[in-house]
Amino acid sequence: MENRALIALALSFVIFIAFMYFGQKMQPPPAPQKPAPQAEVKPATPPPAPAPGTAPAAKPAPPPSQPARLAKDVTVDTPLYKAVFSEQGGALKSFQLKKYRESMPFALLSRFHLGPVDFEIQRYQDPAKMGAALKELVRVKKDGELPLTLRWEGQNLKVPGDILYQTSQPSLSLKPGQQASLKFTGVSPEGLVFVKTFTFKSDSYAFDLGVKVENRSKQALEGQLDLSLVANYAGEDSSRFNFLGFHASINHKIDQIKTDSLKELKTFAGKVDWAGLDEGFFMTAMVPLAAPKAILTVKEPHGGPMDVVLRTPETLAPGQDAALSYTLYFGPKELSDLKSLNLGLERAVDFGWFQFLAVPLLYLLNFFDKYMHNYGWAIIILTVLIRVLFFYPNHKSYKSMKEMQKLQPKVAKLREKYKDDKETMNKELMALYRTFKVNPLAGCLPMAIQLPFFIALYNVLGYAIELRHQPFIATLPFTDIVWLADLSAKDPLLITPIIMGATMFVQQKMTPSPGDPTQAKMMMFLPLIFTFLFLNFASGLVLYWLVNNVLSIIQQYYTNKYLT
Repeated sequence: MENRALIALALSFVIFIAFMYFGQKMQPPPAPQKPAPQAEVKPATPPPAPAPGTAPAAKPAPPPSQPARLAKDVTVDTPLYKAVFSEQGGALKSFQLKKYRESMPFALLSRFHLGPVDFEIQRYQDPAKMGAALKELVRVKKDGELPLTLRWEGQNLKVPGDILYQTSQPSLSLKPGQQASLKFTGVSPEGLVFVKTFTFKSDSYAFDLGVKVENRSKQALEGQLDLSLVANYAGEDSSRFNFLGFHASINHKIDQIKTDSLKELKTFAGKVDWAGLDEGFFMTAMVPLAAPKAILTVKEPHGGPMDVVLRTPETLAPGQDAALSYTLYFGPKELSDLKSLNLGLERAVDFGWFQFLAVPLLYLLNFFDKYMHNYGWAIIILTVLIRVLFFYPNHKSYKSMKEMQKLQPKVAKLREKYKDDKETMNKELMALYRTFKVNPLAGCLPMAIQLPFFIALYNVLGYAIELRHQPFIATLPFTDIVWLADLSAKDPLLITPIIMGATMFVQQKMTPSPGDPTQAKMMMFLPLIFTFLFLNFASGLVLYWLVNNVLSIIQQYYTNKYLT
């Protein structure tokens, strides 16, 4: 009975890993994102002509004649990021994170590719020569709409988002501990005035946006104010470890839409807590402040981009104005930073079913890294800690399997004797276990208890941005060949998954074998299956499993030699 339970548990575990593994799309890795080119700016678009049979709108006073001018770029420089806004639309052209890079400065020397198996030999390069650009969070098509574009959509007036704004200052530079604001003012030909005021803090990826809309026309306006986030995901890899798409909290419920899965415009009604665009390790989000009537729409036409629009209905009499407030976030999905904002954005960091285990494990990893200054060693220490925590259950499991092995001859005789009478055979087997005080389930219960920890660690080591571009042993000793230079990526040389498979084989040989030769052969295939599955897993996860196997071998050897 124990053999069947072990096999069932092992096969269930293999199915679980295979489901997560083969759910990834086998696509080539995405090319580094290039900053959007600075295009020549066009003047504001004139209003559309009224439809036949409708009363013409009241004409506002003509604006004073002034020479046409081109929009300028306005740079905001802080210790954490460099943002570039355009006066055309007062929108965001670029947002580069200074502490993160698009990719590691590696030069590919050779590659062996066979299906899901990808063996790479890489060498470190000078980042300046390699062009390892800072992480860019603005993903747009050439001449496409920019993030933080503001539009007015009304029944009798539509103002596009690309009107020309006047900025309050040509640039902004913040030093540590500083806070400053940047104001954009734009006037449509019809007399609708938009004022966008951005307030930045030097120590935060979050910044505030205050919007004021004033109706200087002679007619009442009824419509909605649209603030949008946009991202072009076309051609990007959307694997399990690199989610791309829409992410929001509406009525305190999390909603996600993966890129390339949206067939038509989708509208969300209810209280929008926050909404944005997610790319796994990073996110852009907008948080409406005191806007209960806001409506959220998401669309992604074929070929992109994905457009998230937060719509707030407004009615403006002549001379009346309306004010709206938002908090915006452009940065990494680092749990502690998001939580400190008190905006609920920490819910964007999702570690799956066992979040309650994953978060403490992540905090422990960060705690160990604080003193070791290496997440690889932090993973090893955490693995040792977990093994100590489960030392006694594992010990009981090993003893139970050893005792079951001693009973195998008697079990085999009973199976042969009552092979045509299953009911009697099961009764005799239970009587045999009671006589020798052996619990047939004692061997697999510790494994079942540890499975939630593995799943939690699987998600932490795959999703946590803390491990992105963090090295353990960056190069092979005495060479400049890249090895474990990024714990969030696979081992390019496939050394750790192969060693891990070897330790599983040793562990399997040390485990008491099932009485059935067919079952024993089946169990011996598990190390090969696991090795294949782990080839493309994050090297941090493989490191955990490898160290866990080594510690398991040591404990099993100690138990077999001294405690049985």
